Amino acid sequence: MRSKFHLSGSVVLIIFVLLFLTGQVLAAAETGEYLKYQEPQPAASSWLATSSYIISLLLTFLLVLGLAYFTSKFLGQRMTRAGGFGGKVYSTLSLGPNRAVHVVEIAGKFMVLGVTEQNITLLNEITSATEIERIKALQSTANALPPEQFGSIFRRQLVSLKQMPRNFPLVFGSDTPETVDKEPENNNRKR
Repeated sequence: MRSKFHLSGSVVLIIFVLLFLTGQVLAAAETGEYLKYQEPQPAASSWLATSSYIISLLLTFLLVLGLAYFTSKFLGQRMTRAGGFGGKVYSTLSLGPNRAVHVVEIAGKFMVLGVTEQNITLLNEITSATEIERIKALQSTANALPPEQFGSIFRRQLVSLKQMPRNFPLVFGSDTPETVDKEPENNNRKR
């Protein structure tokens, strides 16, 4: 019984192979150009197709940005409401690697915490109303930089960025006249 299935399966397979091969040969014989090389043709694209593709890319990018914004806003609101206690860090003093002292407000209580890699220790609880108001006032003034102070900081940083190529000429690939003049003297001294 098993040999009948093998025999009939083999015969069917041979018939399909022969039909496939004869079909290929007949198709090649009819056209007469079976092995003729043809130069590949570029796909025809119009300015309309190109512009619609660019617009769809921009819309997709804007959709991803919008989803990221709303997701971060949603998760931010959920994280601040986690546990029902609002928390805020008012001040941080770094004491070294992975060591700091933080002034925080949690559930309406102001605490001074010592934080290390392994532990968080309550150092002090601030109960004085005047101290609490002073901490809040310092935080609000630290968050709001006056425009003139921001402008002076920005100008100072911009000047330091402009001086970077002069301070590090090898990194930025620029040779100032000072470095070009000094190089031959250094080479003569080494000899």
